[in-house]
Amino acid sequence: MLKFCIVSFTSLAMILGCTENPRVEMPAPPPPKYTGDLDALRPHGHLRVIVRPDPIAFMPRNSEPVSIDRDIARGLAEALGLKLEFVVAADYGRMVEMLTEGEGDIIAAGMTVTDSRQEQVLFSVPYLYVDELLVMALSDSLPDALGDLDGREIAVRGGSSYSETLRGLQADLPGIRIRDLEETLNTEEIVEKVSQGVYPATVTDSNYWAAIGAYFDNLTTPVVLSEDRPVALAMRRDSPVLKEKVDAYLFAHTLTRHHERVHKDDLAGMKERGRLRMITRNNAMTYFIHRGRQVGFEYELMKRYAEQQNLRLEIVIPPSHEEMITFLNEGRGDIIAAAMSNTAERANQVVFTDRYMDVEEVVVVRADEVAIDDVDDLAGKTVHVRASSAFYETLTTLQRSLDSLTVVTVPEDMETEDILAAVDSGEYDVTICDSNLLRVEQAYGLNLKAAFTVKSVQLGWAVRKGATGFLTSLNEFIAKEHRGLYYNMIRKRYFQNKRNIGRALDSLRSDISGLISPYDETVKKYADRFDLDWRLIVAQMYHESRFDPGAESWVGAQGLMQVMPGTARELGVEDVTDPEQGIKAGVTYLRRMLDRFDPGIPFESRIRFALAAYNAGYGHVLDARRLASQAGLDPNRWFNNVEVGMGMLEKPQFYQKARYGYCRGSEPVHYVRLIQDRYEAYVVVLNTASQ
Repeated sequence: MLKFCIVSFTSLAMILGCTENPRVEMPAPPPPKYTGDLDALRPHGHLRVIVRPDPIAFMPRNSEPVSIDRDIARGLAEALGLKLEFVVAADYGRMVEMLTEGEGDIIAAGMTVTDSRQEQVLFSVPYLYVDELLVMALSDSLPDALGDLDGREIAVRGGSSYSETLRGLQADLPGIRIRDLEETLNTEEIVEKVSQGVYPATVTDSNYWAAIGAYFDNLTTPVVLSEDRPVALAMRRDSPVLKEKVDAYLFAHTLTRHHERVHKDDLAGMKERGRLRMITRNNAMTYFIHRGRQVGFEYELMKRYAEQQNLRLEIVIPPSHEEMITFLNEGRGDIIAAAMSNTAERANQVVFTDRYMDVEEVVVVRADEVAIDDVDDLAGKTVHVRASSAFYETLTTLQRSLDSLTVVTVPEDMETEDILAAVDSGEYDVTICDSNLLRVEQAYGLNLKAAFTVKSVQLGWAVRKGATGFLTSLNEFIAKEHRGLYYNMIRKRYFQNKRNIGRALDSLRSDISGLISPYDETVKKYADRFDLDWRLIVAQMYHESRFDPGAESWVGAQGLMQVMPGTARELGVEDVTDPEQGIKAGVTYLRRMLDRFDPGIPFESRIRFALAAYNAGYGHVLDARRLASQAGLDPNRWFNNVEVGMGMLEKPQFYQKARYGYCRGSEPVHYVRLIQDRYEAYVVVLNTASQ
């Protein structure tokens, strides 16, 4: 019989055999450096693109192009006939140096064109334009115009485009005082210090402010310092041919125009501007960010349509459900793709496509509820729904025959999954939702069931009246794709696959030789290279794949360590289904996550942050740390602190302001706890076996 003991959380760093500043042996020598124009790159067969660490910098809420740099890089490499290689730069200030020294061939990182940078690199034609904004705390003495900046202190990094803008303004306003900050500080850290009163003011661009502005309630942007600053790709100055090819690609894909906000055109206009703006909701069905990828059933269908039309898909998320139709008719988006049912009231305002999914409206109760089997059983019950939902219309109809049925409306910014979670917790007793939404929540382990079906409904996408060409094109797409291979694949992914969040200490293996998994020796090799405890990696590997190298997750992560194929390629791994390569990719990625957190944070917390980031994404952990701090908790401790912040990311009042938006926070919370439990069990089993 196995004996278990509890390992102290505070002693985890000692158990792991790690230090606060561990020596990390890289798995391979650094890649070779080389320079030259396009003809010099072709023999190597690669286009090396220097990028920031995160594929997605924030949740797009108003068609901000959050992944445009990597999207351009992928298309450009294909157009040039070269294999794409992302070179991740942790230090933004070193990117030009990396380029000129031959570590990469192009910088695709939202770099603003400035006079000083043009002396160092060649810039492509612009693919984006941004405004530069002054950021200050709310007060009674805010500046109204540029002239009011005379005598004010503004803190920026000395090497930033913002510093160059301010120095240009000093020619007319010599009283502006510029405080040069360290290059290691990122813009968000500087803005945070303005919020805390450390600095009086700073500068950021409009695209970045869209990402972080929502969670700084005490800050404002009273003055625009400069408008339409060009953002471009950067190349070495000895690469005129490469620049010519890059410019031609950007022109061909209409990526060099200003980013207008309002359009009321048809498909021809969308193709002219090269963009399709999808109005949707940030939730587990339609659209969310997971492990640095944009995912969601509606998103994947619309992405496929956009690609077939050679359009760039952009996301628009109105503040509430009821505003989606308003956004569409005002021209702030082109299509509503948000699991919307076709009702008579909505059809008076918009035009619906043919159905792309048939679902049932079902009455939802807790799984142990036995008193509700049909419509008559709703007498005397209270049902919670949004007033703007089709379910509310259904209930008002039912009230005509059930006088004692009470309908309570919930806030319009509350997602259906939040209402279902409230039923699961006992806060609400009954709700109504579409059967596909219920299946998503059941896949995550909610203890819910459909008591009975009210009626069958059809889901469609909504477009503006008059967009006849667009409507025809969408209906042709639906006719081709509905129930086809791709459609069935993603339908299964989102509505049938179970999400693994249950407790798992089953199948614990160990014999007298100390074997835990068939891959112990390989894990030991790579864990040793990165100064990580191999038993922790095996515990993580069990949870990820149950030691099955052929395992694939609902979002396409593969192999023993469930690494996304794109992430693996960035790590130099081609086939994650190969056990050794999969383990190498997983351990490398975990170490990368670990090293992104401040080394001043205790190691036992950093390793848990790294595990959570591995599971849900680095950005969501940053949001959770911020929420924990705002709630008076310790942002440098996981258990009972940052894990609380992760849970808050499931609630709309928090995730609507979070930089990376909605996250099923219970998943990384379970993930870290289960790996902790299994790791401790492995330690005990191996210690027992060695005695």
